[in-house]
Amino acid sequence: MKLKESPFERIKNGTKTIEFRLYDEKRSKIKIGDQIEFSKLPDLKETILVNVLDLYKDSTFESLFKKLFHDKEEIKRKTSSMYQYYNPVEEKQYGVVGIKISLISNGFRYIYNKLVRDIIPENIDSEPGRKSKYRILDDKEYLSELNKKVIEEANEFIEENSIEELGDLLEVIYAIMKLKGYKMDEVYKVMKYKSDKKGAFNDKIYLEYVDEEKRNLEEEKELNKEFRK
Repeated sequence: MKLKESPFERIKNGTKTIEFRLYDEKRSKIKIGDQIEFSKLPDLKETILVNVLDLYKDSTFESLFKKLFHDKEEIKRKTSSMYQYYNPVEEKQYGVVGIKISLISNGFRYIYNKLVRDIIPENIDSEPGRKSKYRILDDKEYLSELNKKVIEEANEFIEENSIEELGDLLEVIYAIMKLKGYKMDEVYKVMKYKSDKKGAFNDKIYLEYVDEEKRNLEEEKELNKEFRK
């Protein structure tokens, strides 16, 4: 489930122990003993796991709050806050539920979903209190993730211009070469051909524009490629 930062942090620090929702099709599948993963908005990169301890069901938020709380002002405030997210029509259609939860070992899950170096999971698992989950990609997925990694490492090199980041970038390029079956002498051959035909990048030439008498659709297509924007 997705949560805004404030309720997410309150569950994390133990001050929020009941999550209130419509008892819609998705929530009606929840059972006592289940585990729920909450993801923090907006980027959903931080998650926490909780156990479901109990389920409090009712027809409206107000009637549910009256069973769970005694302070009239608190009941009024909580009811009003729920109508910021749900309307009375939805409430009447589905009913409501309070999900009693407990944080699992104060644990936090951080979602990466990216290609990493071969020994990273081993390094993570060797640290107390950390456990990684990973899978092995097929070749199609591997190439796709390598392509993303090129952009990631290139951006990091642009930020720092360090030899370490340059090494990371080359590591990814070498991995692509290995996957595609490219040999270094073949790459050098292509580099030399292009250098002989168009030159290298040694003279610091910065092309500002080109005036042409006729419209050049091929050039327009090249200039409008997404990565150039």
